[in-house]
Amino acid sequence: MPRKAYYINSKIGRYDKDPLLMFNFTYAKTYQGVLDTLKRLQLDYVDSMQVHDPEFCPSVDIILGETLPALHRLKQEGKIKYVGMTGYPLDVQRQIFERSTVPIDTSLSYCHYALNDTSLVSSGFVEFCKARNVALINASPISMGLLMDRDPPGWHPAKPFTKELCKGAAAYCREEGVDLAKLALHYCLREERIATTLISSTSVARMRQNLDAVGATLSPKEEAALTHLLEHVFGPAGQQSWEGVELGHYWEGIGKKLLTERIYSKM
Repeated sequence: MPRKAYYINSKIGRYDKDPLLMFNFTYAKTYQGVLDTLKRLQLDYVDSMQVHDPEFCPSVDIILGETLPALHRLKQEGKIKYVGMTGYPLDVQRQIFERSTVPIDTSLSYCHYALNDTSLVSSGFVEFCKARNVALINASPISMGLLMDRDPPGWHPAKPFTKELCKGAAAYCREEGVDLAKLALHYCLREERIATTLISSTSVARMRQNLDAVGATLSPKEEAALTHLLEHVFGPAGQQSWEGVELGHYWEGIGKKLLTERIYSKM
């Protein structure tokens, strides 16, 4: 298959399971990390290289002064086509976009436009990206496994109330004989202001189900179930976000001062 047949995104900034080595946003590590990625993928370039989880950096100034300039150099060298950003808190991305002197081409936001959380639109972030000509990707329409007919993974950072809310939605869909994940996917795809929705799958079979769901229309029964969920389950509950949960546990576990001294003191 020709290289131009693929649009390949990758991410930079998160590396190791050791909490003290997990993130590194320095210029040198960013530059070398992209070269290592190209070597592993056996590619001359990737289409978009995204700064991954910038909220885990001790300071936004490091992203602005180290990470993005390294990616800008790589873009000038033809090793990446676009500079991107991906993370959970919308405010962090917004702050970086507003302050960066390096043009940022893409933004990946996950779990912020789904049945349980529509803040990608309600916060104005969609329009914010449009005004800056930033290509927006909405990832995880099923909220990392919350909106499925099974329990979410044990590591899921959602609050207990949110998990119970989604569990109740799954039970309702089961009783009605409809698939909650299919309804969640269609709900996202109907938002015309969001051009791209990113779906991940744990198996080829599930990916085929996703593709079938995209190509199919909802039946009257499924439409009724979706309306019920919006009006009686998720609507009254309000935005169900877990912003700050993962970040709080991370900084509590390692200490921001220790990480700064270990990784960034020699910048």
